[in-house]
Amino acid sequence: MPASVRAQDPFCEVQVNRVTIATQTVMSGLATALEYEGTTRSAGWRMAHEPNRAVILADPSSHLHALGTYHIARAAVTPTCGDQGARRRAAWRSASVAMTVGLAKEVADGYYNGFSPTDLAVDALGAGYAVAQAYVPVLEKVTPSFSVAPRAVFRRRGPRGALMDYSQQTAWLSTNVHDLLPRSAAKVWPSPVRLSVGRRAFGGGTPSEYVLGLDLDAERLPGNHPAWMRVKKALHNLRLPGPALVYTGNKTSLIGLYW
Repeated sequence: MPASVRAQDPFCEVQVNRVTIATQTVMSGLATALEYEGTTRSAGWRMAHEPNRAVILADPSSHLHALGTYHIARAAVTPTCGDQGARRRAAWRSASVAMTVGLAKEVADGYYNGFSPTDLAVDALGAGYAVAQAYVPVLEKVTPSFSVAPRAVFRRRGPRGALMDYSQQTAWLSTNVHDLLPRSAAKVWPSPVRLSVGRRAFGGGTPSEYVLGLDLDAERLPGNHPAWMRVKKALHNLRLPGPALVYTGNKTSLIGLYW
């Protein structure tokens, strides 16, 4: 169907994915509860003390804020067809949902660590990137992704370890190189193989790790069973273990299986 016809289709609109919003909200609530575990609730609501916002932006927790709002903004509202206008409207509405969830978390934070305008700004960066993908098609090929080493789960009590042990987490930008290469060059680059650039921030004055590695885009693996398709879609947002070149301080090393 021509694009001009699709644009006039009354069903070519945006659709709120209530299940996704409910799921993401519950997951955000659980993550917040794990974060507050062992934290004393303040007597009253307060703003966070943020004398150096650059330090906060570089902190590993900022990775989670940006990644979380990005992925909510990618899933909360979807267009019902391929029309570009519907895609963009969906992106803006979905970003609004993501920011609402982020704002609710910060309001709750006011009773614990303090309401952080900087964290909310980082949330806006994540949601903004999701909107930018609707306007700049090439950005669709670059996915913010995440990985966590299994030892984080074993060292620090399961889910809390995975969430709070920043030294075992890496934030990535994973690129589908195959789609960006000229047709002749794309023939030699397997479609599922992504090139990912990542950062693992340890905090406390310890130099961060900067990582360049290969991984598989699970969404492009074979198989089309509905259950498997859902698994692949979820794994698309994760950087699966693979070979990587790691730079820390003045040292560079090659790791065969980097988490």
